[in-house]
Amino acid sequence: MKKFLTIIGLAFISSAYGQGGPLVINNYTSYDFHTRVTAANLTTPGCYFYVALNDPELVISGGNSVSYNSYNIPGTTWKVSTSPTNATPRPGNHPSLTLGGVISNNTKWVMSEFQFYQTGTPLSSGAVGDTAYTCNPVPNIFNTPQAVVEWFTITSGTTTSTYIQIY
Repeated sequence: MKKFLTIIGLAFISSAYGQGGPLVINNYTSYDFHTRVTAANLTTPGCYFYVALNDPELVISGGNSVSYNSYNIPGTTWKVSTSPTNATPRPGNHPSLTLGGVISNNTKWVMSEFQFYQTGTPLSSGAVGDTAYTCNPVPNIFNTPQAVVEWFTITSGTTTSTYIQIY
């Protein structure tokens, strides 16, 4: 009976902090939006349990939207840190990062560091994210001369969709 309750408890904790839904980026401007996103486990003490996009940055051109259901973004490499002493590069299709993988199940999207570009020229930069993420605190709304960047989530049942709106 104890094993059964332990398994149920672990499953509940994993589902409570799993990505559980897509990352949606809507760029309603005429500028290119370059971003590096981070996901983390908000219940782990310390700031080392995170996954950060390492290479290449995501580029969402003006007037476009993208949606990602996991870290399995073609051609990406992620920096995975599960301890305070190391970070390991992993391809987006690594089993721990795909839907149902141990890292994917225990993290949620928490931050976007971004920069706007116009015809290849870098413009304003900033960051937005989940205000509950205290390891690298950023606001959930950031104003630049080019646009407003907003971070928010919508939960429906067990699915939490994270949005980055650029308008």
